[in-house]
Amino acid sequence: MADPKHVVERHVEAFNARDADAEPWSADGDLVAPPASMHGREQVLGFLGVFWEAFPDGRLETSRVIAEGSVVAAEGRFIGTHTGVMRTPAGDVAATGRHVDLRWMSSYEVRGDELASEHLYFDQADMLGQLGLMPAT
Repeated sequence: MADPKHVVERHVEAFNARDADAEPWSADGDLVAPPASMHGREQVLGFLGVFWEAFPDGRLETSRVIAEGSVVAAEGRFIGTHTGVMRTPAGDVAATGRHVDLRWMSSYEVRGDELASEHLYFDQADMLGQLGLMPAT
């Protein structure tokens, strides 16, 4: 069995490389994030793809990764420039050219060498404020 922390680190590396094939998501993985829930690898990769398209230079940085058994908690920052279209359930958001630096935290469930679930938390109002789409918080 893989080290759960290593599985999360592989996810961060794959996210930053925009390498869907290297993403360790299971076929039946679940991701809960503002503003939606995704079920299955394809939906999860679609959600990640929204960030890859909207922030072509975007990257995750982790400041802390803690594991207990199969559960991993991670926190860090997402940093990038909004130079692509952000596709949202409410419609497409044209590139603003603005830089974002957002704090995030996730709780993961690891099964073997795959991610079975992630609960992602970040401040949407902070992100929209940094993008100039609402007053900054």
